[in-house]
Amino acid sequence: MSETLQYWASVFNSLSVICNQQTPNHRDNLSIYEEWRSSKVWNLVYDTIPECFNILTTVGNYSNAWMSMPSLQLEFRYDLGCMIGFSRRIVRHGVHAVEGDQIAWAWSMRDSVHIYARVP
Repeated sequence: MSETLQYWASVFNSLSVICNQQTPNHRDNLSIYEEWRSSKVWNLVYDTIPECFNILTTVGNYSNAWMSMPSLQLEFRYDLGCMIGFSRRIVRHGVHAVEGDQIAWAWSMRDSVHIYARVP
C-alpha cells in the first residue's frame, strides 16, 4: 500500500458516485452507529472525517437541480459542472429531484483508509 500512496495525486481517498438521486436533508454522520457498529461495512462507509471538507461535483444531462443546506439557510443551483465543498458530516444537505440524468461525484477522506494504510 505504501508504494501506491507515493503516486496518489489527491488528498481525498474515497469516491462515491451518486446517480439520479433525490435525497432528503441529512448529514452523513454517526446517527446510525448503533445499528452498524458491528458490521465491517461500517468502517468503509460511515467514517468521514468531520474536520475535512468533501467535494461534490456534478456531471450529466439535466436541468433544474438544487442543493439545500437548511442548517446554513442556503440553497444553491446544482447545475452541470458545479462543485460544492463542505463537511457532509456537519452540514445538513439535500438534493431536489432533477429533470434528466445527473451524476454526482462525492470525494471525501475516510479514517478507515488511513488506518488500513498506516498513515496519519
